[in-house]
Amino acid sequence: MDSDLHALELPAFELDCRDWLVATPNDGSVPEEVAGAPVVAVLSTAVIHSNELTPASAVLSIGLLDEPVESVRLDADSPVAELIDVDVAAGSARYVVPAPDGQLALLAEFTGGGNCVELLQRFEQLMASFRWAN
Repeated sequence: MDSDLHALELPAFELDCRDWLVATPNDGSVPEEVAGAPVVAVLSTAVIHSNELTPASAVLSIGLLDEPVESVRLDADSPVAELIDVDVAAGSARYVVPAPDGQLALLAEFTGGGNCVELLQRFEQLMASFRWAN
């Protein structure tokens, strides 16, 4: 890797992934990088309703922060510091979670079937479950 990321270590974290399938670069099923950002995991889920299946996925990647992130948390107990954007019509959302040391951040990019409120709720529930491990 040609960046300083190889010298930095992302702290351990926990997510409640009961409604998600998780794949990591370690098991060889997903790439190690997407657009130059190291991939931590790829998540997949689906909502079944009215004889219809609405799938969604998320890519968790890491990156360096140029400056501290100042924004609204999902809730008072959550380290998820920023909801970058939500597009209800497209069924997508992006979240960023700065690491405790402030140098790195976890980026979660969700995409799914358009205009599925249940999927957007699932995205937010997953991010609200995020905790940095001790």
